[in-house]
Order: sequence, then C-alpha cells, then structure tokens
Amino acid sequence: MLRETSGVRRRQRGVGLVDALAGLLVFTFGLLALAELYMNALVVPVADQQVVAVQNQALSLMSALQGDPSAVPSLSVSGVTSASGMPSWLQGWFAQSAAQLPGLTVTIATGNDAAGNACSATSCGITLTLGWKQGSQTRSQVFNGQVSDFQFI
Repeated sequence: MLRETSGVRRRQRGVGLVDALAGLLVFTFGLLALAELYMNALVVPVADQQVVAVQNQALSLMSALQGDPSAVPSLSVSGVTSASGMPSWLQGWFAQSAAQLPGLTVTIATGNDAAGNACSATSCGITLTLGWKQGSQTRSQVFNGQVSDFQFI
C-alpha cells in the first residue's frame, strides 16, 4: 500500500486522453491541408494538356488549309460550334477536334499575306481563333499564319 507523504502528489506519467485527442486533431488538420494542396496541383496538368491539344488542333487545321490554298480566299467561318457549320472539306477536322476539346468554337478570318498583298488563291494570311470550355471557364487562343501555293524549283 502506498502512502502520500507531506501532501505532494506523485507526478503523472504517460499521455492523457485530452493530450492524445489534441494531437490527433492537429494531425488531422495537417492531412486536410495536404489533401487540398494535392487537389489544387492536379488542376494544372489538365489545363496544360488542353492548351497543348488546342495548339495541336490549330496546327492540324493550318495543314488542312495549306492542302487546298485556292479554297482559302472564299473561306468564311465565324463562331462555328458544329461540324455542319464548317465547309465540307473541314467537317472531319472539326469532328475530330470537338472530341478532344469540349465546347469548341472556330473562327477563321482571311487577310493580307506577310508581304502585305491581298488574300488570293496563291497566298493568304490566316487568323484562326479556337475557343473551348475548361471547367466552368470559356477560353480562347488566337493563331496567325499564312497559307500559300509555293513550289520548289
């Protein structure tokens, strides 16, 4: 049997229940902060992936336009959101692009070539605007290029 001597209590050893719960609470908040940081980090690669897809589709369209430069001067595409709004020779391109880019809109404007000459069947400046939905935002990117009927001699 143990006795207290001179009114001094023995020191408590170990961890009390309140201390353990406080430690668990701090640990839980730390894990929640890490989870939020991880979730925010996942958004960036998806956004970058869509920008790369837009750039690839723009390059693909410019290649298609280069394939038939004589059709470019008469091209009129403004805010098209479906394949049926595109010229028949570009409908396949639109369908393929729309599968990769949700909410795709396409505007193609023709203008002077790099030398300042008016758009013709042999040379034409192109301004291509592609829009798409990224989450709840609508984004767009503008591409400038030139289509010409060049020949190697």
